[in-house]
Amino acid sequence: MSDTPEISEDANWPRELTTRLKRVGKASMEVTIVIGRARVSLEDVLNWEAGSVTELDHVAGQPVDILVNDVLFGTGEVVVIGDNLGIRINHLHKPEDMVLN
Repeated sequence: MSDTPEISEDANWPRELTTRLKRVGKASMEVTIVIGRARVSLEDVLNWEAGSVTELDHVAGQPVDILVNDVLFGTGEVVVIGDNLGIRINHLHKPEDMVLN
């Protein structure tokens, strides 16, 4: 007799990965694009007004980080699409290389 508890199959949850993905594939995820960060004193923040500019630690032309549900998912570059900004994906991390933030 084994000490491992028996795991029963859930008839409502398919075993095949592609079938599982079809079931959850429309779930929404939060995507964040990190274009840079800055450490700013409280005094400077309190002095901000419309038109203030804060320099970020990101160099123009460098890839930006793409986070999905706060997990680093890949990198990309900022592109202009009409009047909007977009992201061109340059690299996606392997699932085993993804790091929780």
